[in-house]
Amino acid sequence: MVCKKILLILVMILGILSFSVLADESISLNAVPSSGKAPLEVKFDLLSSEPIVSVSWDFDGNGKVDSYDLTPRYTYAAAGKYTASANVTTASGSTLVSTAITVYDPFTVSVVAAPSSGVAPLTVKFTASVSGFPNDKRGETYAWDFNSDGVVDSTEQNPSYTFENVGDFKVTLTVTDTASSFEPSPKITKQIPITVSLYDSKVTIASYFPTSLQLKENQITFIVANNGSEAIKDISAKVIGEGIQHVSSTTIARLKPGEQDSLTIKMNVLKEGDITASVKIDDKIFPLTFAVAQQAKVNPQELDAKIKELKQKLQEQEGSYYAKKADGYLVAEVFDTIKSTKNQLQDAQEKMLTGHLSEAQVDVNLVASAVDDISHNLDDAQKPNQTLLSWLKDNSVAVTAIIAAVGTLSGVAVKLTKGAKKLGEDVVVKFNSKKEKEDKSKPNLSTSESKSKDSEKNDVLEAEEESEDKKD
Repeated sequence: MVCKKILLILVMILGILSFSVLADESISLNAVPSSGKAPLEVKFDLLSSEPIVSVSWDFDGNGKVDSYDLTPRYTYAAAGKYTASANVTTASGSTLVSTAITVYDPFTVSVVAAPSSGVAPLTVKFTASVSGFPNDKRGETYAWDFNSDGVVDSTEQNPSYTFENVGDFKVTLTVTDTASSFEPSPKITKQIPITVSLYDSKVTIASYFPTSLQLKENQITFIVANNGSEAIKDISAKVIGEGIQHVSSTTIARLKPGEQDSLTIKMNVLKEGDITASVKIDDKIFPLTFAVAQQAKVNPQELDAKIKELKQKLQEQEGSYYAKKADGYLVAEVFDTIKSTKNQLQDAQEKMLTGHLSEAQVDVNLVASAVDDISHNLDDAQKPNQTLLSWLKDNSVAVTAIIAAVGTLSGVAVKLTKGAKKLGEDVVVKFNSKKEKEDKSKPNLSTSESKSKDSEKNDVLEAEEESEDKKD
């Protein structure tokens, strides 16, 4: 029984094979045209000795049915070699027939890379030229992928790119004819090999500082050493890292073997905490670590209230200054402090309005300290010591009036003295004259009597002189 089944199966297989041979001989596939430039539209049809019941087409050989029409058309958009096949069913059975289709590039693209190899960092200039468009309307676009990440890095026809790392690279250029009426638009893809080798400058970092930074622009100094045997020229640095924005770098024009020199970079720090970064110096990349101080959180409302409070205090101190100055206190230096403190307070207010709260808080703290100093200086202010010269200077008008008055009184006193002296002289003259007359009328007195009279006369004269002295 088993042998009969096996025999029956063999007979059926032989029948199918004989049918297929007969079918192959009676069915043929035509493709017009069978070759050409992309996009290439091909018309397919079948010649069969018996009626076709059904047909399924696979135009690009991917195993999927593309059409069930008896005479379909298919457009090949990309260049390549394809196998178009049809699975034909007739009354006699099914037959698979196929034909080859060759599609050429719709236009020609050539690329020159100069240089195509070299030492890192390697800057390469790419030049692309296109010819052989199927129509006069040119509208090609260029898409370059330099690092094989699938992302378009440039859309220029002739771009430049710098390869920083060492290795073998495949640069991809895709040129698309956007002016074509076919969908999708015809395109050509080219790959250009680039080889970047290692260059070891023997440059190292001896040290760098500071490592503790602030949340603002910071300045970092690197001590760079040349441990090689050749001089290195035009050395600069660039810091890269999350939370870091590189601003600028100084340059070492020439560093001889065994020498050290410093490079200074400026960078903005944008986040707090520990930061891991790297610095590229010449051909080398070095790891860096920094600690960024935590910034105190500033309350804008509290900061604004503090600014208003300090502004009020400054106004009061300015009024106190003018009052003490008018009263003769030594407060000239206090005015300069008040003026500079007001300017600093104004700067703090501007920083607050522009969102720089931490910087504004620092200024406010400095102003608060300055306001306290101004208050102490005004309280401790003293009047200057009054010297004879300063008193005469301050009271020059009064002194001048006193001197004038004293001069006038002196003149009166001189006149009175002269008048009294003259009056005394007249009294003496009159007295002597009267005495002489009396002597002539009286008889001669004795000598003692004469001396007595002379003594009285002298007493009278002395009394008159004392009187004049007292008047003087």
